[in-house]
Amino acid sequence: MVDTNILDNLIVVKRSGQRVEFNSTKIVVAIKKAFDQVIPYNSEKQVNKTYEDVLIFINNNYADRKTINVEDIQDIIETKLKENGYYDVYSTFSDYRARRANSRKMFVLKQQHKFARSIERIIDHNKENNGLTPNDLLLDFGKTISCEYTKAFVLDNKFVRAHEEGNIYIHNLDYFNLGKLSSAHLIFEHGIDDFFLSNLVFNAINAKSEIDGEVCIDALDDLSIPFLNKKFKERFKENLYNYLMVAGTLEYINFKKIEELTDKQSSIYFNDNLFESFILNKKQEEIFKLAYDNSMKYVSELLKQAFETLLNKLNNTHQENKKYSISIGSNNTFDGKFITDSYLDVIGKMSRLDNVVSILKIGDNNLENHLLDLITTNKNVAIAFTNASYNIDSKSCVEYFGNGKRIFENYVYEDKTSKGRMIVSSVSINMGRLGFKYVGKNRKEFYLELDEWLDLSKNCLTTIFEIIGDKNKENYQVLFNNNIQDDDKLECGQKIRKIIKKGVLNLELAGLSECVLNLEQDLVKQKELLEEIIKYVNDKCHKYTSETKMNFVVSETSKHRPLIKLMELDKSIYGIKKGITDKSHYSRIDNMFEFESCLEEDLKYIGKYQKLLTGGNLVKIKLSKSIKIKELTNLINLAKENDVGFIKFELKNSGN
Repeated sequence: MVDTNILDNLIVVKRSGQRVEFNSTKIVVAIKKAFDQVIPYNSEKQVNKTYEDVLIFINNNYADRKTINVEDIQDIIETKLKENGYYDVYSTFSDYRARRANSRKMFVLKQQHKFARSIERIIDHNKENNGLTPNDLLLDFGKTISCEYTKAFVLDNKFVRAHEEGNIYIHNLDYFNLGKLSSAHLIFEHGIDDFFLSNLVFNAINAKSEIDGEVCIDALDDLSIPFLNKKFKERFKENLYNYLMVAGTLEYINFKKIEELTDKQSSIYFNDNLFESFILNKKQEEIFKLAYDNSMKYVSELLKQAFETLLNKLNNTHQENKKYSISIGSNNTFDGKFITDSYLDVIGKMSRLDNVVSILKIGDNNLENHLLDLITTNKNVAIAFTNASYNIDSKSCVEYFGNGKRIFENYVYEDKTSKGRMIVSSVSINMGRLGFKYVGKNRKEFYLELDEWLDLSKNCLTTIFEIIGDKNKENYQVLFNNNIQDDDKLECGQKIRKIIKKGVLNLELAGLSECVLNLEQDLVKQKELLEEIIKYVNDKCHKYTSETKMNFVVSETSKHRPLIKLMELDKSIYGIKKGITDKSHYSRIDNMFEFESCLEEDLKYIGKYQKLLTGGNLVKIKLSKSIKIKELTNLINLAKENDVGFIKFELKNSGN
């Protein structure tokens, strides 16, 4: 049994002679790195056993001492690895120590030593990834150099240490020093010429070179209406002219007036009596109708071909991070519904869209029939409820990312909108670890440490903002070329700081559900505690925004990579606890709900949480394969009534 008082009072003497407090997390990180070289997956039990053995040894042998040397700790680790029979891991750990010693001799400065370590990491990756192409390896090399350079020279060591020990997770660590932004809603308004949809594809794909996360094409129905109108009018006038000429009646009609009248129409829907004064007989009436019907068929096929090309290009693009989302459904005009129906028809016939999320905006429209078909065929769709209290404004409507993240409130400039704005950077706080640390302890102490981690994350985010904001407009070829809100105000050579300030700095909470499961046993109290924690962090975000004049938001971590990494570290420290760490990664809060017997009550909680999670969260509801349209409609109506903002549906047994 370890006496925490002994370890808490122990001082570690570093090689430089510097004295620091004993930090057991550094020990488990070192052990895990050695295991990962030999046993890349599912080694947490062995790591935890070695870690506990090391702590017990230190506890028993250093009880009457005040200090312990770093080298002594490493000797103890090696001894316990051998005693437990982990000889390959021992060799890896020992070799690593030897290389570190040689590196320290060669490089006098600390930063040089760290950079040398990054070069070694590249070599190690090359050995491990023999199946990668040369271009893949080149990209991996560049990411490694960028990441290690950032940790050695750019970020304060306190941020790097917190990231490596698993208290926080800094997203986009490989890229942000290069100026890459996390995710963005791009404007994409570049006229209505024949190349409109081609330009949409071109800009969306090229923007990925400057955005690490997701690129969103918002309100595709609104975007496409001018193009639809232009192509329809062109084809209608052409068809009518040809049909009248073939019928031999063109010379008896003032066709110029018909063209002028057609051009004045704001929709592809024409009233039956629009051309009444030009129609002299039944045959001419049939000609006008034929021209109209064939023009409608033409633009329908044109849109479908364009949307199919758009989706295929985005879904199959050869990029490291391929995530895109397209929102549609908020325009309830005839033209808007025509475009939405064409789009939904296209995705309904496609096989898979793993890299493109289609976000259907549901307000007063009725898309349930379409939705049921898309869900039951796994078409990667999500729903944004446009009438949720926190999704709507008199001037604008919220846009979501495919993972449930949102940008809407703009506390700095007071204009609620998502269009042309971005997530500048994100940092996740390991709430799961806080849950372990404060089991059975005073809740006040829990919030005190949460405050420390929040302040650390806030400072890290503002540092990243300054690093990215120091880039010039000329560093970007796509983003600040009329694709970001107010980027036309940027002059040549000007920093992008004032433009990206309209974006958000995202404080993410990872392992929230496991945190409350550890801290509270009662099911109802767990859900109440969850709301309390989110509200607490939300209030802190408002405070940070007021202090810094930047948009801080709180959201829930949904990306698997940080959830896996943080879980692996915590399993190595705290062991495997049933219902908490007996899985591969931390869960989202929607996993606390079954969405079946207490559906309305569950959705009521989700509505409360999402209102407080100003940066959004992902909620997935699993449906039976035999679900009927009436059941789905009822579920959607319950979600609306309980002020839910964003949901993804998927069939049971189709993954997480």
